Amino acid sequence: MYRILIVDHEPTTVRIYVDFLQAKGCSTDFTSNAASTFHMISQNSYDLILMETKLPDISGFDLCSEICSKTDIPVIFLSHFHDDMNQLQGFSAGCSDFISKASSPEVLWARLEARLSVSFSHGEVIREFPPLTLDLQRQRAFIHEMNLRLTQIEFSLLALLSSRPGTVWSVEELYSEIWGSSGPADPQIVQAHLSRMRRKMEKAYPRHDFIETIWRRGYQFISPAENETN
Repeated sequence: MYRILIVDHEPTTVRIYVDFLQAKGCSTDFTSNAASTFHMISQNSYDLILMETKLPDISGFDLCSEICSKTDIPVIFLSHFHDDMNQLQGFSAGCSDFISKASSPEVLWARLEARLSVSFSHGEVIREFPPLTLDLQRQRAFIHEMNLRLTQIEFSLLALLSSRPGTVWSVEELYSEIWGSSGPADPQIVQAHLSRMRRKMEKAYPRHDFIETIWRRGYQFISPAENETN
């Protein structure tokens, strides 16, 4: 089914989640520090990383940011520390979701499954706005064949916005579509993901701003072709 890497330094916690996820049919590995995490990522292909925010050798937020800058594996934080400040830090670092360790196993599984099954393809496989190409099946975005290495949430936002070019989406609408009712309650989280995504796109193609901010209304996707005709 799915292969999940658990990054946590509490053996009891790891054992609980390994047993639970394996009972759901998942294949699991676990690590407790940054070095072993990157080693496991380099040796294996993972569908998702489940990570604690507090690790012995590095902040989970810093590790998440590094992972998201180098891979497109979605990261979900699972922590006792789930106040607004920690959640904002997590989403700013690129995580796809933030779950309290107090959540029941079934709630945890529902949230994990929702993230693992995110897809906007609806039968569409490739979407092109030269030089931008979206591979909706593999959830990857390319500019001039260079992988932008978007996180799952960043790609989901880009796929949603580009599904209706020129349509203005409010922060609340983006929120509802990407996170649903289980999502965080602060629009800054949406803005943090959009900001990270736009920086990656601007670095790859500074000649065009694919995502335009409409003051007090929201955001819209602008294709390069549309810009040239105006």
